[in-house]
Parts: sequence; C-alpha cells; structure tokens
Amino acid sequence: MKVLVANTAGFCKGVRDAIDITMDAIQKRGNNESICTYGPLIHNRQVLATLEEKGITAVNRIEDCADKKVVIRAHGIPPGDRQTLHQLGARLLDATCKRVAKVHAAIKQHARRGFHTIIAGDADHAEVIGLIGYAEGRGRVVNRPEQIDDLPADWDKVLLVAQTTQNEEVFHRIQERFLRRYPHGVVKNTICGSTHERQAEVRRLCREVEAMVVVGGYHSGNTVRLAEVAREAAIPTYHIETQADLKRQEMARYSLVGVSAGASTPSWIIHDVVQFLELIEPENGDIRFRARRILGTMAYANGWVPLAAFMLSFAAFALTGLPGTASESVMAALYLFAMHSLNKTLDRGAVELNEPGRAAFYERWKHVLAVLSFLAAAGALVLSLRLGLLVFFMMLLMVILGLFYTGPRVIPRSLRDLSFLKMRDIPTSKTLFVPMAWAVMLAVLPNLPDLPDVPGRILFGSWIVFLLVFLRTALLDLAAVRGDRLVGRETLAVTIGEARTVWVLWGAAGVLIVTLVAGPPLSLSTWFGILLLPAVAVFGWTLRESCSSKFKQEPLFETFVESILMGAGLLGCLWNVVAG
Repeated sequence: MKVLVANTAGFCKGVRDAIDITMDAIQKRGNNESICTYGPLIHNRQVLATLEEKGITAVNRIEDCADKKVVIRAHGIPPGDRQTLHQLGARLLDATCKRVAKVHAAIKQHARRGFHTIIAGDADHAEVIGLIGYAEGRGRVVNRPEQIDDLPADWDKVLLVAQTTQNEEVFHRIQERFLRRYPHGVVKNTICGSTHERQAEVRRLCREVEAMVVVGGYHSGNTVRLAEVAREAAIPTYHIETQADLKRQEMARYSLVGVSAGASTPSWIIHDVVQFLELIEPENGDIRFRARRILGTMAYANGWVPLAAFMLSFAAFALTGLPGTASESVMAALYLFAMHSLNKTLDRGAVELNEPGRAAFYERWKHVLAVLSFLAAAGALVLSLRLGLLVFFMMLLMVILGLFYTGPRVIPRSLRDLSFLKMRDIPTSKTLFVPMAWAVMLAVLPNLPDLPDVPGRILFGSWIVFLLVFLRTALLDLAAVRGDRLVGRETLAVTIGEARTVWVLWGAAGVLIVTLVAGPPLSLSTWFGILLLPAVAVFGWTLRESCSSKFKQEPLFETFVESILMGAGLLGCLWNVVAG
C-alpha cells in the first residue's frame, strides 16, 4: 500500500515544550521530591503512561497537589486554580502552550474593560475551562452557529475567540452569525496556526487518497477536528489511537491512504501506523512489498550491523595501508552484533516508544537473539585469541565494558549501583560510545601489534572510522529523539536538542572531509581516503532529506544509512584488490 503522510502530523511546538519542561523537571528532581501534573499533561494515553512510569502522575484533585512540584498542563488552567495551587504550597512549572496563553491574555484584557466573552469550542475541554476562567464571570461557550441566537442581544461589548484547536470552517460560520447579532463585536481568530495548517493539509490529502487515517487520542480536541475535516471530504476516515485499532483486511481494500495525526501524537506511534499500512501486501503479491518485508526483518534482527562492520573493516585496511584478514573483519562484526543486539533487546523502553514493530519482534525472538548475541561474543573472543594474548585481553575488556553499558540485567546485582559503571547515564553516551567501539574494533584491535611502529596511521584510521560511524549513529538517533528523551536515553539529540545536533553533524561531516583530504599528503593514510568523500556526501544528502521528512520509512531508513558504510567498505575491497 502507498501511504501519504502529512508533513504537519505529530507533536506541535506547544506539546514539545510541555514534554521538554516535564523531562527537565524529572532530570533535575531532588531526593524525595514529588512531581505531578495538574490534569493530564497532554491528551495522549501512551505518553502519559510513560510519564507515570517515571513517577509523574496526573492529579485531578487540586488538593492533592499540595507541597508538590506541579507542571501546569499544555491546555492551561483557570487563574483561580493557579492561585489555589500557590496557597497550597505547590511549586509551579508552567507548561501552558504559548498560543493558549495569548488567548488568556486577550480574554483578560477585554474582561477588564467590561466585555462579555464568547468562546467557540467544547465546554468540557480542558483548554476551554481554562479560558473561561479569565472572563471574570462573563463568559459563554458555543460550538454551533445557532447557539449565538440564544445569547442576550443587548450586550454592547462582546468578544469572540476560539479554542485553539477549533475547526476553522465551523468557527467562520459562528463568526458570521456572531457579527450579524453583534455588529460592533470584536472577533479574534485564535485558532492556532499549527491547527490551521493541519486541517488545510488534511483537506488537500483527501483530494488525493482513497481513505484517511487520523492518529491521536479519542479525547484530543485537535485530533477529533482533523477526523471531522476528513469526514467532511466524504472519504472513509479512521480515527485511531494506535496501529492496533486498524484491521488489516479492511485497510487492504485501499491502494492509497493518507495519514495525519493530532498535535499530541508521538512520532513513534505515527511511525508504527505508517509502517503497518505500508506492509499490507496487495493480493497480487507485489515483489516490492516482499522485498521491503525482508529488509525490515534484517533491520529488526540487527543483521545490517555485522554486515556494515564487516565491509567497513576493509575500508579501514585500505585507509591505513596495513594488511588485514577476513578473520579480523569477522571478529569485529561478531562483537558489534553481540553488543548492538543485547543493547536493543534489553533497552525495551526506548524501542517500544520509537519502534513498536521492532519491540514486538524482539519480544517474539528475544531468546533466539540472546543466544545469538552470546555466541557472537564468544566467537569474537576465540578469533581474537588467534591474534595473540594482548588482542585477546583487549577484546575481553571490550566485551566486559559492552555488558556493563548494555544494562543492569547482565551485571551482578551487587555492582549495579556503582556510579562508575553507569555509562548509559553519561550525556551523549550512546552517540559517542558506539562509534568509539567501532573505531577500536575496526582500526585499533586488528593492528594492535603494529601500534608502536605506525601509531599515526592506526590512530588516523580509527578517527576516520569514528567520524563515519558517528554520522551514522547520530542520524539514527535523530529519528528516535522523542522516545529516547521520554525514557531518559542519553543521546546527543536528547542532550543538546535536534537543531544543534543537525549543526554538529554538518560540522562533523566538514571535519571528515578536511581530514580525508589532508591524510595522504601528511602520510597518515593512503590515497584511498579521497574515495571516501562520496560516502560523506551521501551522509550529507541523507541528513538534509531526514530534516525535511519527519516520518522516515522505518526500518528502511536504517537500512539505507547502514548501506552507506557498506558502500564505503565495498570501495575498500576494490582498493585492496587493485593495490594488492
């Protein structure tokens, strides 16, 4: 099935800010400090469940917020509730969406001048409850144009505003009726620009697709509005919370489906829905779908990691000009497969959020993957012994460090609380430690006996491998940043943010280009380094494309990124054949 995904689908800025504020509070939480949100932070059950696992509960009774650090939900709260929270000794973190806060200010300003306020929205919605609190007792809520006629006609000062997620067409009809009844009334279209763009994009998509899938909470106002917009276009519309709400047989009737999502819908849920739809195989058994399924299985089984490592080792050999063997390449591939598999199968929290499909695969095959990981680590140790005791003990140290990093389930209980073993908690740890491990395995360990004789070439080769794998790892981390942040995974994108990470990647690509060009004249590498420049260019193109496409086709995106390293390794094989 072909799927068209709305560019505007997923978290809006207000929701991102609310989650970031909450996650910062978790990170800075003191001993015995209690943190809660006054009401659900956002309208998404999956995100709220994740926050609850971290000890952040949604409190609905204001009395239960006493003496706690309280995050004000993105929808905002009435001013009276804010005063009560202060009186109860609560310490407030305001995560109110800035767009909603502007509506608060507009209502408050006009209420002080004696205006009555009419709010176009849903009376029982959290945002509207907060808005009505600023009207100083002169506020009314309507959600249909004809309700305007039920309001007193003698009001001389009247303000009309909208719930920020209101259906734009409904608001315009309410506005027309409002101005007929109150010709001198003041109208402020306070519908969020993000809401307007989402609804407009859904209308455009509905003209191109056979059916529309809208992803988001059933109690999310903006998601409900998107589903209404799609139904108004007279095409089959499916409002779902997760992929589990879709029926494969029913969706198989369509060949082209559009997907949009509410402002509080996490990217990992949208990814899962898109992937589910894309993997629905047509009745004619199109070979493209079978190929995509095979590629996906390879990615889920971490099959690309050992292949990429095996191939990239030949690029390292070609770069340093030092002799290498297939046995050394297999040794590196086995070690990296073992560590990647253990890390992902045990790190269930981030995987479940970022890629539910992969999490389901791991749950089904976890015992097989665990056995394969153990055998791969043992195989790497056996192969390292053939290179001498020094290499063996170095490999043994790498295995131990990898196990400590992987997680508490693989280390003795008595050692789990030692601070120096908590490498996962170091900021940017994953993004940096992964390329460091690749650099050691591909460039240092195979050449360890020659290190005293040619330290420059070996260190130069490990630096190039580090930069290549750094680009690869950070690109994959960017695709998983929201899920990683929610579970506390310390990647570069989580630590410094997505925008800064993109600039760091561009800087790393620039450093890599300069280093590759400078290596041969300085006798630090062979001229093979020049042949690696196209790989850097492909990384740059991938970075640019991934920034403009919010929902990459997982796991095909991972397959493509790993193929860049495999391509670099293929060039190394050709170089070694020609040079040899």
